[in-house]
Amino acid sequence: MKLMKHIIVIAAFFISALSFAQESGHVIGHLLDLESNNAPLLYGSVLIKENGQKVLTDENGLFKFENLAEGTYTLISSFTGYETKETTVEITANKSTNITLNLNASTISLDDLMLAIASTETESTSSNN
Repeated sequence: MKLMKHIIVIAAFFISALSFAQESGHVIGHLLDLESNNAPLLYGSVLIKENGQKVLTDENGLFKFENLAEGTYTLISSFTGYETKETTVEITANKSTNITLNLNASTISLDDLMLAIASTETESTSSNN
């Protein structure tokens, strides 16, 4: 009788573990430069807003989030010198969701740059006095 209880407990554990594993989905994607013929953005950042998970893209611009609960997530993609972008993605249990994230290069005007330099120079001279 005791052996039967142990077998039932072990079987229940494996069944629950299998059902938990089947409840998750994955996101696989690429982070690309929209203005550069979709060149991959190496070591760019992709963050899931809802849970704080963050990954860097590889040398092909590829990123992956695994074992995500079914639901809607907001991906925040960024790369130095590019505009940050938020993209909503729907995760389905037992499926991989493929997505391509395209970023635009950010622009900075010469006036903004000169203002930033002048501001830095002013702070530097005032701290030296």
